Amino acid sequence: MTRGVVIEKLYGTFKKEWVLYRSWFLVGIFMGLMLSWIVPYVLHRFVDLFAQENQLEFVFTMLVLFLGGFYSVLQFLASMRLDIKAKESWLHSTSSITKLIGAKLVCSLVGYVLFTILFTSIAIFNIKDELIASAGQILLVLVIVVIILTILQLMLFILLLFFLAFYLQLKRIIGRFSIVLTMIAFYVTTAGWVRITESQLYRTIFLHGEVSLQSIEQYLPTGKEMTMEWMLGSIYVVEEVAITLLLLLLFLAASKWLERVVLR
Repeated sequence: MTRGVVIEKLYGTFKKEWVLYRSWFLVGIFMGLMLSWIVPYVLHRFVDLFAQENQLEFVFTMLVLFLGGFYSVLQFLASMRLDIKAKESWLHSTSSITKLIGAKLVCSLVGYVLFTILFTSIAIFNIKDELIASAGQILLVLVIVVIILTILQLMLFILLLFFLAFYLQLKRIIGRFSIVLTMIAFYVTTAGWVRITESQLYRTIFLHGEVSLQSIEQYLPTGKEMTMEWMLGSIYVVEEVAITLLLLLLFLAASKWLERVVLR
């Protein structure tokens, strides 16, 4: 198969996902703008919560960013559910199911990145008068926030994909009660992961190759009247490589497991 054919197939797959995704994306943008601009404007006219309207807008924009993560997850799961119910589209596709699931994940993640860039920019704009910052410093903050939120969202997508396969497998065995066991398993897994990362054994094995990010802090904005302390800490090369490999293996395992469960 030539490179041109591969690119054409990938383009067709992403185009199909965009057609399914764009209504979710546009509705999310519209609702986010309403909540971050219109609602604060109306509240400021009737309720004296903050001295300035832009402070209220900042609070609601941060709320939009928080809710946007859940909205993106809901969209991803709804898209997966739609294809699982109409599994013939998977059976008759020339692309592998892993690629189809990957296209959904990438499409959802790109939409989330665009959403995050827009509303993080709005949040920064709302407090720009309270910051001592150049355009470059503001851009740096935007990039850092978007990168952190995107990585966290990607990890959440892959973890949810794995537990979706787990849920469908259980559902075939015990029926509707499987949702309860899935939620319990999800909580136990995440709580267990936190305990593992805080253990001495984890630090001994993975916390090597330290790269300090403190040098970046001097280029970040400061507040005119409020105290702003940036604590970026450090990243560890060994840990980042291990987590990247773990996420890749988890995605492949979840995709194959989901393929077996759905097409059985």
